[in-house]
Amino acid sequence: MSRQGLTIAQAAKELGVSTRTVRRFIKSDKVDAELVPGPFGQEYRILELPVDLQKKKPLDNTAGQTPVQTPVQIMDIIRELQERNLTLAAQLGVTTERIRNLESKVKLLTGAKQRPWWKRLLRLPS
Repeated sequence: MSRQGLTIAQAAKELGVSTRTVRRFIKSDKVDAELVPGPFGQEYRILELPVDLQKKKPLDNTAGQTPVQTPVQIMDIIRELQERNLTLAAQLGVTTERIRNLESKVKLLTGAKQRPWWKRLLRLPS
């Protein structure tokens, strides 16, 4: 952090949130910031980020790796995924049937030649 403090974008990157969220933090006094003159007018500088808002960093270097799981945990995950898959397949079947039903109703509506509304209103022959 420089002597001037962090910009909103730098603070957002450090906290792992958006710039809008940092502005909300400033407005709600969760983050202390001061207005300083910038090249395009006044801008906020954040001198210190609160510890409770900072991203938690992993204790070891294996941040990108998944935790080791036992075969029983893996089988439980697979079982849950299979159940979810069956549920989604059933929902897909119901939705597909509903679409077919609606398509047939649309065909019935568009298939029948009706007289224009104004001819029906005035009871004119077609």
